[in-house]
Amino acid sequence: MNSILAWFITFNFVNISWVFFRAKEWDDALKVLKGMAGFSGVLNEYAFKQYMLNGSLGSKNIFSTINGDSYTIKYLIVASIIVFFLKNSNEYINNMKFNLPNLLFYALITLTAILYLNNMGEFLYFNF
Repeated sequence: MNSILAWFITFNFVNISWVFFRAKEWDDALKVLKGMAGFSGVLNEYAFKQYMLNGSLGSKNIFSTINGDSYTIKYLIVASIIVFFLKNSNEYINNMKFNLPNLLFYALITLTAILYLNNMGEFLYFNF
């Protein structure tokens, strides 16, 4: 199997599985899956039906079908470019150089993380 296809299938399987794991009821899980598919928020159902019936959105483009916010898809495209084409943290660690500016930057990040340790959030498995 192609590695990109295998990655895509695994990623989507894990995301969909977590929805059912975290949902309190079946209907809640279906609402979340519907939202993940774009039927409530990013693309409205009317635009999706028009696209499926006609094969196009007519005079509209995909950005004009978003419910009042044309930035959502643009942010997703930019985020995808960052994720797929820029270096990840492991690549940065392999090329890390120890000099004064980097040391100060890492110290600042560490200090920030330590200062935020007292902010408590809800325990992930609280309901189990």
